[in-house]
Amino acid sequence: MVPQALLQAYVAARYLIDRQPPSLHQAVVAEFMREGYFAAHIRRMRLMYREQRDALAEALARHAGGHVRIDVPDQGMHLVAHLRAGVSDLEVEAAARERDIVVRAMSRFYLAAPRRAALMLGFSGFPPQVIKPAAARLAAVITRTAAASRRSA
Repeated sequence: MVPQALLQAYVAARYLIDRQPPSLHQAVVAEFMREGYFAAHIRRMRLMYREQRDALAEALARHAGGHVRIDVPDQGMHLVAHLRAGVSDLEVEAAARERDIVVRAMSRFYLAAPRRAALMLGFSGFPPQVIKPAAARLAAVITRTAAASRRSA
């Protein structure tokens, strides 16, 4: 955040800096696309993301299948794992964080509709050999949270 005293000078500087598009960068990107490298890159990334997505979905289903229903997308870099009724996604998120696993509890994003416990899981940027053991650790967290929920109910 820019201090109020510097705001006008900052806006003026940004205006001057952002006036001209970076022509060299645009030319390089245009050539990259014209030669077909961008399309090839997209194909490679889709294949890689599919492999990562499938590794995550399969490992999570294998280790936590009774506690989750997985929505496997046909695109993107995230999937959603819906938790069985009574299992708190907020508790799973907190317990996972303690084990260096990053998940996003989705129940906090509901405004008007009834909240549903689910986790948003990213899979891009991690090879299957990293995803599979992390998914097994996450499944253990989900299983422990589900067991604690049953005991307290």
